Amino acid sequence: MSAASVLAPDREHGGRLIARDVGALASVVIRGTRAVILGIGAALTMLARGIALAIILPARGITRGIAASVPATALFPVLLLLLIRAGGGMGLAAMALMLLGTQWYILFNVIAGAMAIPTDLKEAASVFRFNRYERWRRLILPAIFPYLVTGMLTASGGAWNASIVAEYFHFRGQTLFVRGLGASISRATDAGNLPVLLAATVVMSVIVVTVNRTLWQRLYRLAATRYKMET
Repeated sequence: MSAASVLAPDREHGGRLIARDVGALASVVIRGTRAVILGIGAALTMLARGIALAIILPARGITRGIAASVPATALFPVLLLLLIRAGGGMGLAAMALMLLGTQWYILFNVIAGAMAIPTDLKEAASVFRFNRYERWRRLILPAIFPYLVTGMLTASGGAWNASIVAEYFHFRGQTLFVRGLGASISRATDAGNLPVLLAATVVMSVIVVTVNRTLWQRLYRLAATRYKMET
């Protein structure tokens, strides 16, 4: 058997990887958007009610310490068991795990950005009688934008990592999976299928690097120039 035949997946596998590649990217984007919406809403609600100063800030240090030692993927067996007993499925469990692995990055970064808004800008918004829409458009969103970009970038990396575990799992003698690039990597690893594993890993790496170059670098540049807040 030649080296080319060992390392090169066949056309059928290649087509499947491309389809799963597109599906995985769409899944990360959709779940990332949900995490952004939930993170911004939760953070600003906590700040508006004064919860962040009293509870969130002390909890942030504790949560970061726990997260550093216990990754979200370690909670997946418990989460999967609860969802199966509640009538959920593998798809719901995968979505919940990806949200669990990404939500905190956005939540804490948005809280930090909102708390960093200078008091004089808040007072100016009150003096000029900004309504809710103007306050969001002219004050809150521009102020939290650099922090939000940082949170989204970190969350996207967490989502790709979580997809490898969330989409393919052994549970009580059964193999549960959903179709996706993460499942392809886990299944190929499980079966010792080097060609598919290599191809899927390369495809995921290309996606991550491409998105970093075309999206996150531009957003970081925009945050550092247009939305930089001088103190």
